[in-house]
Amino acid sequence: MKPRQASWETIQKEYPDRFVLLENPVVSTAHIKEGLLLFKHKDRYKVIKKSLELKPYDSMIVYTGGIRGDRALEYEFLL
Repeated sequence: MKPRQASWETIQKEYPDRFVLLENPVVSTAHIKEGLLLFKHKDRYKVIKKSLELKPYDSMIVYTGGIRGDRALEYEFLL
C-alpha cells in the first residue's frame, strides 16, 4: 500500500475494525486528527511486524473499531 495522509474519520470509514500504522500522527487531547497511513491489517501482530520493518520515526498503531469488553483491558495495557 502506498503511504498517504488522511484524516482519522476517513481512515475509520475506509478501514473499519482494522489496526493501522500511522506516521507523524496529529493528536489533540487524546484524539487522533490525522496521520500518514503506512499500513493496515485486521491482525495487530502483522501491523507490529510491518512497523519493525519500516522503522518509522514518530508513529502509532491504532485500532479503528470500538473496544469490546475483553479488549478494553488489553488496550489499557498497551497505553
